[in-house]
Amino acid sequence: MNALAEETTRFVRLQAVELERTRLTAALKALPAELAAAEGQLKAAQKRVSEADSALKREELSRGSLQLEVASLRTKLVRFRAQLDAAQNTSQAQALEHQISFANAEIARFEDNELASMENTEVLEAERAKAQALAAKLSETLGLIRARIGEQDREWREQLAALKTEREALRTELLRQAPERLAHFERIAGMRGTGVARALAQQCSGCRMGIRPQVWNQLRDGLVPNCESCSRILYYDPTMEPEVPSKSAQSVKPSLSELGGSNIKRQAGV
Repeated sequence: MNALAEETTRFVRLQAVELERTRLTAALKALPAELAAAEGQLKAAQKRVSEADSALKREELSRGSLQLEVASLRTKLVRFRAQLDAAQNTSQAQALEHQISFANAEIARFEDNELASMENTEVLEAERAKAQALAAKLSETLGLIRARIGEQDREWREQLAALKTEREALRTELLRQAPERLAHFERIAGMRGTGVARALAQQCSGCRMGIRPQVWNQLRDGLVPNCESCSRILYYDPTMEPEVPSKSAQSVKPSLSELGGSNIKRQAGV
């Protein structure tokens, strides 16, 4: 491998290292967000459990209040009936009967409300059970996510450290071998994300623009020019060229003279 090929190989590897470092850095930054999302889901489920508990307590207090009201009205009913038995005139009897009727109506209304509260309690208990099951599942999932994220964090940081070492070694060699080209590579990579592009099928793989025949011939001869469109450093890898499909054996068509001779023979009855 000549010096020019070694230089190109280093640039291609340096770009691969830089792209992988960028990917791993972005992945590391995304880990806290993934963990925060899982924690948020767990907190939401726990909040649903808490809200269901509060609603159940309110229903319990409401039923207790209704039961007290009913007990008070039943006590009044006993007193009203005793007074009705001792009523001295029709007017007193009618007033007491009105009180008794009103108390019975109120008792019926409170009992209906108590029944509705019991039905609400059943619904709330079912909702709380679902929320508790979801919270338990999310808590388990959160533990697994934390373990995985911790492992990924360690693994990716180790990879980044190894890539940093390799990057420094590559840059040291390129600074010695081609400092101006390295500066050009880093400037274009900073602008476009990549500084090297493979030339394939007479096209720059970075910007997809065509390559002039003269530049294409230079690439095929082993030179490393820059793309005239995007300024990326171009390189040519003959092993990446698409294979030319082999031509299938074609049947030989008869010539006009042969066709003419055949027609003459047929006409002569040969």
